Amino acid sequence: MSENTGAAVTGTADRTGAPRRFVHFFGFRSPTPPNVWGLICGGVMFALSLTPSLIPRTWLYQGLSCGLSAATGHLIGLMLMWNWRMWLRDTVEPVWRSAVRGRRVPELWVTRGRRALVVLIPVALLLWVLVAVRWQRELADLMGARSYTAAQFLLVLPTGLAVWVLLDTVGRAVSAIAGLLADAVPGRSTRYGLRLMVSWGAVAVVTVLLVDFVLPGTVRRATEQFFSVSREPIRPDLVRPHVSERSGGPGSPTRWEDLGAYGTRFTALGLYREDLEKLTGRPAKEPIRAYAGIDDGADDVERARHVVSELERTGASERKALLVTPATGTGWVNPTTAQAFELMFDGDTAIASAQYSDVPSAVQFVTDRDRVAEYGRALVSTVVDWWHTLPADHRPKLYIYGESLGTTAAEGAFSGVRDIAGAVDGMLLVGPPNSNELHRDLVTRRDPGTTEVSPEYSGGMMVRFAENADDITRWRHELSDPDSADEWRSPRVLYVQHPSDPVVWWSPDLIFRRPDWLREPPGFDRTPAMNWMPFVTFWQVTLDLPRAAKVPDGHGHNYGASVVDGLAAVVGANYSDAEVERLRDELAVAMQNQGPEKEIGGNDSRG
Repeated sequence: MSENTGAAVTGTADRTGAPRRFVHFFGFRSPTPPNVWGLICGGVMFALSLTPSLIPRTWLYQGLSCGLSAATGHLIGLMLMWNWRMWLRDTVEPVWRSAVRGRRVPELWVTRGRRALVVLIPVALLLWVLVAVRWQRELADLMGARSYTAAQFLLVLPTGLAVWVLLDTVGRAVSAIAGLLADAVPGRSTRYGLRLMVSWGAVAVVTVLLVDFVLPGTVRRATEQFFSVSREPIRPDLVRPHVSERSGGPGSPTRWEDLGAYGTRFTALGLYREDLEKLTGRPAKEPIRAYAGIDDGADDVERARHVVSELERTGASERKALLVTPATGTGWVNPTTAQAFELMFDGDTAIASAQYSDVPSAVQFVTDRDRVAEYGRALVSTVVDWWHTLPADHRPKLYIYGESLGTTAAEGAFSGVRDIAGAVDGMLLVGPPNSNELHRDLVTRRDPGTTEVSPEYSGGMMVRFAENADDITRWRHELSDPDSADEWRSPRVLYVQHPSDPVVWWSPDLIFRRPDWLREPPGFDRTPAMNWMPFVTFWQVTLDLPRAAKVPDGHGHNYGASVVDGLAAVVGANYSDAEVERLRDELAVAMQNQGPEKEIGGNDSRG
C-alpha cells in the first residue's frame, strides 16, 4: 500500500498537515463530486418542501422553497458526515469490519443499484410533484384562488435544482475560504481539526456581523435607491382636494405635492360630503383627513404634532368619531378602512395618519423593526394626549386601527391592556405580525383550553380574537340577545387573524419548534395536510409571505370587507345584519370610483 493510500485510510496528515478526510470534505484542495450524504438529505427536504403550507404557491415560489430546503438539507448532511468522520468512524468501522468478517456486497449489485437509483429517483420526484399539484389545487379551492396545471408546476424541478446548485456553489466557496484560513493559522504542529475550528469560527463571526450590521443597512440603502416612495410619482388621475378638511387642501400648511405618492392617495381619494349624501341618501358632513408627510417634521414627534395641528385646524374636536391609523412604511393608508369608517358615521369623522419612512414595511421590518414601534408611540400618544385635553363630555370617540406592521405601531403606544383601557374607546388590529409583543403576550396567556388560532383572553371581556367576519357576526348576535350572559366591555380590542395568514404565523421558531397552531385542528381556511417539519416549514411559510395578500378576500393577508364587521364590533353600536350588509354594499359602490385601489380589501404591494 502506498504512503498516500495509507494516509487516506488512516486519516494521517498529508504533506500540508491536513488529514485527507478534511481535504475531501471541504473541497478546497481540488473540485470534488457532490457529497452523497448531502444529496440524500437535500433530496429528502426538496421532496418534503412540496407539501402544502398556508398559501397556494406558484411554480416560482414553490421552486424557491424547494431549493432553499434542499440546500439546508444538504448542509445538514455535510454536518452529519463531518461528525461521523470526526468522532465516530474510527470507532465504528473496526467493529463493523469485525462483524461482517470481510463479507462485501458484490460489485455487480452495487453497479445495478446505482443505475436503478438514477432512474427511480427522478421518476419518484416527478410523481411527487404531481401529488403536490393536487395539494395546491385543494388549497386553492379552499380559498377560491387560481390553481396551476401540472405542466406549469413541473417548472418547480428546474427552478428548485437551480437554487440548490447556486447555494451549494456559495457554500463550497465559503468552505474554501475556511480552508485557506485554516492553513494560515500559525503553528504547523497544531492539530488540523483545531485549526479548522478556528477558521470556521472566524467565518461564523464575520457572517453574524454581516447579517446583523452590514446586510440590513445595505438592503435599506438599496431599497431607498431603487424603490423609495419619494421617487414614485403622484398618480396622474389624482386631483388636489378642494376642501379645507383635508391636508393639502385650501388652508393646509402642507403643499399637496409634498404629501408623497401615498399621502396624496389618502387625501385625494374617498367620497366628499356631496358624494356621501348621494350614495347613502342620508345627511352627511365633510370628512376630515389629516396627514403628515415625511417632510412635515424632522422626526416622528414633530410629524405627530403636525397631525394634531391639522386636527385642530379642521375642527376634528367637534366630530363624532376620530380614527388614528398608523400608516405602512411608505405612508399608505388602507382606503377600504378609511372609507368604511366615514360611511359608518356619515362623514362626521376625522382620520389621522402620518408617514415615517421611504421604504416598504417588509424592508422596515427586516432592517429596523423597533423603528415602527417608536413611530406608533409618537403618533398615537401625541394624538391621545391632545384628545385628553378636550372636555370629556364634548369630544369625539377615539379609535385606533392597525393593519399588518401598522398593528406593531398601534401596539407600540401602549404597555398593556390596562393602558389601553384608560386611553381610547376601541382598537381594531388586523393581521398582526407574530413578533408583536402585546399580541404575543395575550396569545401566550390565553385562557386554558383555547387555541392559538382562535384564543380567548380573560373570557373575552375586553380583548377578542376573530378568525373571520363570521366570528364577529356570531358575537353580535350573542351580544344583542337579552337572555345572553355574554359581555364585551368598552373599550373593545379586536384582533382579526386568518388561520392562513403567514404574517400572523411566521416566526424564526418554526425552524426548530412545532408551534401550537400546527398541533391544533386547522382553522376554516388552512388545509389539514399541512404539517410541521424542521427547517422545511420555516422556508415554506417564509416563501408564503410575498404572496400573503395575493389571495381572494377573506384569506391570507387580505382582510377585505371584514373591516366593516370589525369596525362595527369595536364601535359597539348594536348593528343589525341588515345594517352591516347595507354598509358593505355602500362600501363596494364607494370603492368603485377610487382608481387602481378600488377593489375592496385591495392591499398595496408597497406597504
